[in-house]
Amino acid sequence: MKDGWSRILGIAFAGIAISALGAAGCYGNPRDFHPGWNNQGQGGSTGGGQGGSGAGTGGDSGVTTTCSATAPTAFSVEWELQDTAHHPTTCTAIGGATVDLDVLNLATSVASHDTFPCDAMAGTSSALDPGNYTAALRLYDANGVNLGEQIATGMFGISAGCTSDLGLATFTSPVVASDQYITLSWSIDRLSSGAFVSCADAQAQAVELDADDQTFQWPCADGRGATKSLPPATYSVKIKLLDATGNVLSITPTMPVSVTAGQPNALGNVLFDVN
Repeated sequence: MKDGWSRILGIAFAGIAISALGAAGCYGNPRDFHPGWNNQGQGGSTGGGQGGSGAGTGGDSGVTTTCSATAPTAFSVEWELQDTAHHPTTCTAIGGATVDLDVLNLATSVASHDTFPCDAMAGTSSALDPGNYTAALRLYDANGVNLGEQIATGMFGISAGCTSDLGLATFTSPVVASDQYITLSWSIDRLSSGAFVSCADAQAQAVELDADDQTFQWPCADGRGATKSLPPATYSVKIKLLDATGNVLSITPTMPVSVTAGQPNALGNVLFDVN
């Protein structure tokens, strides 16, 4: 069952990189780029034998803060799921139902608890008092069994009228159900030289996959992504690299992608060419 604030959940936080791409993209390039993460904790001994809880360590290595007249005083966080072979997967495949974000005010010892649907892949906490906090994120199945957790070892500050992005947390859990979806990774290079560049260098904010009338989007800095569950069918798929305002920096040709019941379709690495 959910253990509330008995343990501070572990998130590994990384700085958000942004970059700018150019003209075209292609599928299947073997040169794969993934931003690194600090000491993620998974596994352990949780009930049901479904993938366990463990403590990870991480620090404030680049928390991004957005302040405005309308911004909530809150924390935001994103998460991704992978199987024990480190392949992207879905909430359905690992039996994930909800993700809990717990934060603790270090000055007042007041805890705040928020629950998000696993499939949302991101969430923003309730409004908080300005101050310094510890943070914890936990993945649960529909029966409240803890499938995985990450525990952040740093403290994270927020100011009034600001939302601090705690970054991307990765949960690893065994696959317990068949599911069908599309997975991919991406990297960026200069069209003129073929040299690899980071998302920040390319001024790229997000990667978007369009499958017919469905759209999926991930932060560019994640380096990889998986769609939600898709009905078995053949989809017309194109993948875009976007800047912070949604402008297309690079785009792949549209191609047919078949999704078979109970099987993920791995597109491999998508190489975006930028000017």
